Amino acid sequence: MLGFIIGTFVGGAVGVTTMCMCRIAGDEDRRTEALTEDENEHPS
Repeated sequence: MLGFIIGTFVGGAVGVTTMCMCRIAGDEDRRTEALTEDENEHPS
C-alpha cells in the first residue's frame, strides 16, 4: 500500500513536470515563430 502511495506521488510529480515542459516548449515555439515573421517583414 505504501508503494502505491509513493508511486502515485512520484508519477504525479513527473506528469506535472512533463506538462510544464511541453507548455514552455510550445510558448517558445510561438515566440520564435513571431520573431521570425517579424524579421521577414522588416529585413535589416
